[in-house]
Amino acid sequence: MISPIVSRTISRAVAPLALALALSVCPVALWAKEPSQFVEYRVNRNDTLYALARRYFADPGRYAEVQRLNRVANPRRMPVGLVLRIPRRLLRQEPIPAVVQSFKGDVLVGTRGAVIGMTVREGDLVETGERSFVSLRLPDETTVALPARTRIRVQRLRRTLLSESVERQFAVQYGRATGIVTPMTDPASSFRFTTPHAITSVRGTRFQVGYEPAGGSSKVEVVEGKVAFREGSESEQLVPAGFGSSDRLAAPVALLPPPDLADPAKVQDDEQLSFALRPMANAVGYHFQIARDAGFIDVIDETYADTPTGAFPSLPNGSYFVRLSGIDGNSLEGEPAVYSFERRLNRLRTSLEQSRAGRYRQFLFRWQAPDVKAAQYRFQLSRAKDGSDPVVDQTGLVDSFFIVTDLPGGTYYWRVMSIEAADGKVYTKWSATSELRVGEAK
Repeated sequence: MISPIVSRTISRAVAPLALALALSVCPVALWAKEPSQFVEYRVNRNDTLYALARRYFADPGRYAEVQRLNRVANPRRMPVGLVLRIPRRLLRQEPIPAVVQSFKGDVLVGTRGAVIGMTVREGDLVETGERSFVSLRLPDETTVALPARTRIRVQRLRRTLLSESVERQFAVQYGRATGIVTPMTDPASSFRFTTPHAITSVRGTRFQVGYEPAGGSSKVEVVEGKVAFREGSESEQLVPAGFGSSDRLAAPVALLPPPDLADPAKVQDDEQLSFALRPMANAVGYHFQIARDAGFIDVIDETYADTPTGAFPSLPNGSYFVRLSGIDGNSLEGEPAVYSFERRLNRLRTSLEQSRAGRYRQFLFRWQAPDVKAAQYRFQLSRAKDGSDPVVDQTGLVDSFFIVTDLPGGTYYWRVMSIEAADGKVYTKWSATSELRVGEAK
């Protein structure tokens, strides 16, 4: 059974008002301003300027600059509670690691194949192949997820020791990258995605950045929080939740709403998985993703389609999640809808044999359900294709066949249902309906 997890996150009717309000409350210049050039430090008991320099400065000999700036008479003895102003450029930084949280398929970190728990460092190149995915986890639980056919360079992953501020910057060389950024309380901390043509800065949000080298196009779609998007030397755009922008747009536009599944209760029991959406106005395409978790950290597969139907190869039985979104004429991906679904493979095959038992004609209906254990069956034979007003409707069968003798001439339709109880649930499936034409007896 499929159940909805995420629904619409912003009303289309109030979208323009929401954008205007976001822009008026959070001007870009104020929200995206650079951090102060100084870090303030309150002196504790037994602190000396020499000790602070050895512990926190990139060059301990630069203590004299801080002494002059703060008019400290004696670097070995400072009053408790004194607030020192220390230039940020003097402070020592250390690298922070990211780790491979999950991956699938062909993923390279530098020249090495990805491994769960592998450390990803500043300067590393991370690349995903066809039908491949990877997610990286940072120490503050921020996640960077890369779908198929994407390459990024880890440009900055470092922490300033004294202030505990962190800098994280990833260059998207091609493809797409999703950031799920833990809110940052330190104004000096930063998280950025860059492309050859744009910079996207955030403080705490869920968003996606894309870059296509062929057309030199950069774009951003924001699901939660807000993002500052700047194309080259152009002025920044503040992109709030439910909006997207690109280098071809003068201002953010509302994203398409989350799509709806046409049959949200469907159990995925066919060989191929299939998800049908209700068609969306203004959608020129659709994006489908499958994952083991509702947060889509452990992505299994994805596909794009021009029509509102997505198909996937077979998967093992179990519980999964599907994420769906529409794509508009600006190539912006809309707000996602996430549904849970059950995968329960059940290949139900049927066949028919005819023979004579004396002067009577005998019809042997057979079926096979190789994926189902300890199932019962229901056999139905009717003159109507929809199974209404059946001639035979037999339930509780445990054998994989049923015999009907001496049917009158005419056209009939027959099908079989498998009934399986597993994991506290009952799963049923009808076979395809087959036609049987019986001539008049001679």
